[in-house]
Amino acid sequence: MPASFPQYVTEAINGPVADPPGVKLRNEGLKAKHPVVFVPGIVTCGLELWEGHQCAEGLFRKRLWGDTFREAYKSCWTCSADYFAPGYFVWAVLIANLARIGYEEKTMYMAAYDWRLSFQNTEVRDQTLSQIKSNIELMVATNGGHKAVIVPHSMGAIYFLHFMKWVEVPAPMGAVMNIGGPFLGVPKALAALFSAEARDIAIARNNTSQMSSHNDNQTMESKGKHVNYGRMIAFGKDAAQKHSSDLKRIDFRGAVKGTNIAHNICDVWSEYYDMGVGGIKAVEEYKVYTAGDILDLLHFVAPKMMAHGGAHFSYGIAEDLDDPMYSHYKYWSNPLETKLPNAPDMEVYSMYRVGIPTKRAYVYRQTPIAQCHIPFQIETSADEGNEGCLKNGVFTVDGDETVPILSAGFMCAKGWRGRTRFNPWGIKTYLREYDHAPPANLLEGRGTQSGAHVDIMGNFALIKDIMRVAAGATGKDLGGDQVHSDIIKWSEKINLRL
Repeated sequence: MPASFPQYVTEAINGPVADPPGVKLRNEGLKAKHPVVFVPGIVTCGLELWEGHQCAEGLFRKRLWGDTFREAYKSCWTCSADYFAPGYFVWAVLIANLARIGYEEKTMYMAAYDWRLSFQNTEVRDQTLSQIKSNIELMVATNGGHKAVIVPHSMGAIYFLHFMKWVEVPAPMGAVMNIGGPFLGVPKALAALFSAEARDIAIARNNTSQMSSHNDNQTMESKGKHVNYGRMIAFGKDAAQKHSSDLKRIDFRGAVKGTNIAHNICDVWSEYYDMGVGGIKAVEEYKVYTAGDILDLLHFVAPKMMAHGGAHFSYGIAEDLDDPMYSHYKYWSNPLETKLPNAPDMEVYSMYRVGIPTKRAYVYRQTPIAQCHIPFQIETSADEGNEGCLKNGVFTVDGDETVPILSAGFMCAKGWRGRTRFNPWGIKTYLREYDHAPPANLLEGRGTQSGAHVDIMGNFALIKDIMRVAAGATGKDLGGDQVHSDIIKWSEKINLRL
């Protein structure tokens, strides 16, 4: 008999529901072997309120995330790792399936951190990196010396990249299985920083001042300049479609910003008001911005914010990774400016979904300038219809709805493949792509084959791969690469010295 009425209805429509991966793999004889460490991203990380403003009275140890909390307590803000909101699984399905083959509290560890801080400051303030190191070593020591399997999701992938460089002496890790890792950045982070617009991020313009003081969006900025996404911002549909040589452009760098006094009463990103009318006009007249221009643009628009971020993060490509400058922590979360650790027996996986339109670039327009108003917004009327990739002012490419394939897959497809200057010890890398199949009906919940950036955490095929590696399989045992996209061909076209 079905366990619930929704399951009964689902089975009546679609036939019997498939057994969870944990049941199938337990019946195959799989048992817990390697300890498993989860490294969450922003949405998948839990923050509890222990001490807050008076408006948050009564929320001691409550775990809430932006959108829900903001509606009830508009003058406060906090965030929510198994479920981050009722009915919305994140890690819960994976944890429950691992439990079916013998995993328990002492063999699983959630390496949570405060994502509002820069990565190095999580160590300075909370000693989080030290705690992760100690917990991995303890779990390995108490589990027969079996090396840990690390499972980062989203921003957790680049946080753990920072950790691997910080720890210096290789921790006892057998595999790092990155889920939706934005190694080369996320274009929609640009929209959040530039105009506080992002449909699927819980952020509103009245929270922009606070969000710009956090480091998460700057962490996700595009890395590698020409290696990455090409043209990312255009002012007007015509500028978006013309070749740069056909456009009359006026360089914004060095433009006089004007003498407008900042509006101290504004809660919104106030650096726009330091720009003045002249600075805003200069931004628009440059017409198009490639990935190589974006950092200069953000430094022009928000110099204070970018000066703060620049002390903790870098977005370039290293000329010489043996240069002592790259021992600074700001380079450690950029895979193009740091090396993988000396751990030749370790394996690194990039696991992500394909088949979902994912933001790559934006068409903007200038809006009327008023007090406490951001003067740029996405030109939602720019559209190419069903035939093109431009819709409502947003260009899309293949990805998981948040992270483009190139960002998630390039390093394992090329940057780290074999012995390269970014992977001098030849750590084996594997691509594991999963086709997207949305839920067949509402009763199926978030689906067992879905591939959206967070929904993939409940994807049965992905869960099986993680469980097999945790039980002792290698990438070769899984069948090596599983590729459905053109990531290999796209990666080969990118001219990067390896």
